[in-house]
Amino acid sequence: MTIITNTTLLIRRIAEVRRRREAVVDRQERLRGTLPQWALAPLQLVGMTASEIQGLMTELSAAEKQSGLEDVERELEQLDQQIEELENLLLTTPSRTLDGIQAVLDMAVTRFRAQTVTDPGDVFYDYGDARILTFLDRAADDLRSLMSESHRQAS
Repeated sequence: MTIITNTTLLIRRIAEVRRRREAVVDRQERLRGTLPQWALAPLQLVGMTASEIQGLMTELSAAEKQSGLEDVERELEQLDQQIEELENLLLTTPSRTLDGIQAVLDMAVTRFRAQTVTDPGDVFYDYGDARILTFLDRAADDLRSLMSESHRQAS
């Protein structure tokens, strides 16, 4: 992998790999939809003998191979590894500009937003996490405003 030492380029590369990952996840979901019905209902295994369960698991593995699901899962693992390597590189690369700082903050907020439940009615809602997300959004918005003001003044 080429070493990227520019924060903005790293952010772009991470976004590109994440887009590829999302496309692979979509493909994975489509492939799962093509598996036989028995493969999608594992709770029906209750009450079966060990040999019956083993037989179904073997059939499930064969069905996943035929559908290409194993290849997709392997590709997802590779993409996840690339993302982790790029993020590790980003953590060790100092931002030299406000644009770079803004890009890192936006990426962090986007990641945190994706895994934070903001609906108080949701079972997994956590007030503390939602509040932290609000603070991060505020900081990102403030930085964006300051940057746009400085760009206007420079023009």
